[in-house]
Amino acid sequence: MNDTLILALIGLIGFAASLLTVSQITLWRQHKRLQQDYQSLRSQIQRSSDDVAGLCSAAIAVDKRLSVNESQLSQLLNVGYMSQQSLSRQQEQIANESNEEEPQGYALAIEKIQRGVNIDELVKSCGLTRDEAVLLMRLHGKK
Repeated sequence: MNDTLILALIGLIGFAASLLTVSQITLWRQHKRLQQDYQSLRSQIQRSSDDVAGLCSAAIAVDKRLSVNESQLSQLLNVGYMSQQSLSRQQEQIANESNEEEPQGYALAIEKIQRGVNIDELVKSCGLTRDEAVLLMRLHGKK
């Protein structure tokens, strides 16, 4: 009985040792797989971090360019507004000067026609063609 018990114990210890060995091998493989997964995830996180840093850098560059463009646009708008004001003043001055001057062009010709000037004199003094002078005489001449 002692021998059977010893053999049973040896068999049980051998079986337990086999189970421990299989468990250790399984745990070692799982540990290796987890290390590989960890390294893979770590490299993905690093790439993502690099991507985010690149995007932030690009966003800052775009923001700077937008700021410069905004400044230039503001300057152009100010120059345009000032040019528009200057142009309006010049147009006013020209309008005022033309109102103050004696009538010119067709207005002067009509005025002379009403005073009784002949066609030849109208052509010479107003710089009209003969056909223009004849037409103005017909339209505005004394009837």
